Amino acid sequence: MREVARNLGRAAVIYDEFEFSVGDEFRDAIIKGIDRSDVFILFASRASLQRDWVKLEIELASEALIKNALSKVTTYIVDQELTHDDLPEWMRATLIRKEASPGLIATDIRRIISQRLGERIPRYFVGRRAEIEQSLETISGFTDPNFRPPLIVYGLKGIGRRSLVQAIARDNLSFASILPINLHAGDLLPETSIRVAEAISPGGISDLVAFLKQQEQKAKENLVDEITSLLRQACQAGTLPIFVDEGALAAENGVMRPEFDALYNAISSDRDTDAMIVSSRRLYRPAENPCPSVRVPELDQTSTQNLLRIAGRDVGLVFDRTALTAIATYARGYPPAVRFILDEARLRGISQVVTDQRALVNFNAEQFLRHLRENRSLTPSMQTILQILSSFSPLPLQVIVAYCAQTSHDTSDDLNFLLDLAFVMPAGMHYRISEPIRDAAYRAFGGLRVDTRKVAELLEAYLADEPDDDARLDLGQTIFRANLLAGSQADSRFAIGFAADLINVATRSYHDQDYDLAIKYGSSALDVRPDSVDVRRYVAQALIRKERYDEAEQHISELLRLGELKEAYYVRGFAARRKREYPEAIEAYKKSLANGRRGVAIHRELASCFFETGDLPAAEEYIRQAEQQSPHNPYVVDLKCTIALRLGDLPTAERALEILDRIDSSGFAEHRRSTFEQANGSPEDALRFARIADQKIAHPPFEVLANLANCEIEAGECEGALTTLGRLQKRFGAINHDAQVGLRCKYEIRFGEVEAAEGLWSRLRDTSTPVHRGLRLAILNRKQAQSGLTVEEDAERTQLIEYQSTAELERNMRLIGSMMSQSE
Repeated sequence: MREVARNLGRAAVIYDEFEFSVGDEFRDAIIKGIDRSDVFILFASRASLQRDWVKLEIELASEALIKNALSKVTTYIVDQELTHDDLPEWMRATLIRKEASPGLIATDIRRIISQRLGERIPRYFVGRRAEIEQSLETISGFTDPNFRPPLIVYGLKGIGRRSLVQAIARDNLSFASILPINLHAGDLLPETSIRVAEAISPGGISDLVAFLKQQEQKAKENLVDEITSLLRQACQAGTLPIFVDEGALAAENGVMRPEFDALYNAISSDRDTDAMIVSSRRLYRPAENPCPSVRVPELDQTSTQNLLRIAGRDVGLVFDRTALTAIATYARGYPPAVRFILDEARLRGISQVVTDQRALVNFNAEQFLRHLRENRSLTPSMQTILQILSSFSPLPLQVIVAYCAQTSHDTSDDLNFLLDLAFVMPAGMHYRISEPIRDAAYRAFGGLRVDTRKVAELLEAYLADEPDDDARLDLGQTIFRANLLAGSQADSRFAIGFAADLINVATRSYHDQDYDLAIKYGSSALDVRPDSVDVRRYVAQALIRKERYDEAEQHISELLRLGELKEAYYVRGFAARRKREYPEAIEAYKKSLANGRRGVAIHRELASCFFETGDLPAAEEYIRQAEQQSPHNPYVVDLKCTIALRLGDLPTAERALEILDRIDSSGFAEHRRSTFEQANGSPEDALRFARIADQKIAHPPFEVLANLANCEIEAGECEGALTTLGRLQKRFGAINHDAQVGLRCKYEIRFGEVEAAEGLWSRLRDTSTPVHRGLRLAILNRKQAQSGLTVEEDAERTQLIEYQSTAELERNMRLIGSMMSQSE
């Protein structure tokens, strides 16, 4: 019992060794313990059943069960000589398991506790009969008892993959529970062996760092044998291991990496070992043979309606046929969308949700979170919880309480509310954010502003008090990542870093626009995982954003060497576009498409390039293709708005802006609203929105600060404009040279000396753009007003006006720095 208690941790369960203190009366302590318990666990042996205090506990548990004070009673027979008949009669009707391994007992107890925590969040399983039948048909086709390969269940995150696996394991394969083992991009067999060992027996590895080094020295064959042996133990205990693949098992083409193919083969060939794999894509063996797989598609219309009806009934919502049909259509068969729609209906009413077709069409998690925040359904402390969990999940309650700087009672109330909304989920004895809203919450509540140093310090202190926490590996990795993001060199007793953590930090840093960190940790990740295509692409793109093109080209060459042509040509196109070499960018992007690149980004990039070359029909065609794949992608909507603004088509720009307002809560919608107001001739409103964007976005990108500087110049804010220009120079250095020089030139035209403006204009690398022609006209107009023009200057001014109207040139100058589109 002591070993199981050590595995579970002090916070998980009440048990005698901790509960009895010197001077306590055994009877009073036992009664108090039973009164405070929800689940009663008995470790049964001949010796224990003879003790008076055990007999008292059994008697009190029987009474509590009759009164429904206990929800569950489970008995573990740890004495191999003991039989069911030796137990009290009433206990024979409860769950009884024979198990002597403390680690596996602790795993099962954690499952029971997590199940009880999860029961407050209703779970539904509908519309998957075809997938179950397909799975069973596939499994029954394994006629060779010496080769039963793991079934791969693949589909979108949140679509119901794990629910399907759990239903198959429980109802058809006679496994009492499943054991998810998450594998992240960058994990190989050494990391996998640790993850499996910790999943089966948390805390069983005393020194994780030393153990990782030890595993890295072992041969592949030995690691495969160790992992298979651990999986066999889990199966024998009635638990089905489930590998949840997040980019570890296969290369970009879906073919399993050699080490994981060896593990797959070993599991398949072991008669006593079963496992399944949950993945976002179909996987193949090295000979390009597809593995036995079942795809989990979106729910059909009837199943979606059924899910809405059942889940709605449980929260007091009754839909008529018309409302049910309308709402189910917009859920698009995606179960997380059903949850958000139900919560919206609870807040606003069914009729309002059905009536507001525009909101349904653009329904997403980010919109719903913003709605809750604006209506004050989410308090500031709840927003802080979602903010920290969107950055680091799972976390212990103690860490959440300390980070939020409030009482345990208040934090528990907040968590209860978030649990009811299914925004937060129990993860063992800790809490994690619900995956479907993770990214939306990160943007909506400023995950970038999380104090990562404080998170690392709080976790370090927590593990010092609870060194045997069953999530010690996950929490140790969180400390490692938090310290990297904080730039901290602090010594840590518990931090442990895998290659997957370096990849995670590099990827997150790129998306957070911290390109220096992305390059630093991405390069470190490539040192240990040189074939990681995603990381190499992010590092190359970060170098391009820092205008370190030669270094980026080295990574492009390496992608070509690896045979990743679609990624290599995409990055090359990205570099050319950033250098304003649009024909070269178009050529590279088309090569990327020809080599299999898909998705919204490349079509959006091609649309932008064709627009810059003046080919509007081609630009419109690629925007149309991007919209077909993702109707309300914020980057595509922003590009549409930007193009309309540059063409002077304000009605089209405003329609796009209305959509952007609904789908983007990051602050960029306010930025684009500012540029719209500037184009509309409202400099005061433009400046107001520009400042809101600057405040909302944790680390404003170049285009946001450039627009703010331009708005301050247009509004006559001389000192504010100079400060913002200084911020641009300090943060971005020589990046976007012409944009910075152009803004400083405009500043001198408005507030300074025309000679200084003319000197700055001569430093522009490309003076042929409409914006820079507008600057030149403004310089000549001011010189004409002050001292007159030379014959050459007068001819130049006439030529500029012939090329574009004076109004158009002045409009271009007014929008300098404000027409840069949002780029991923």
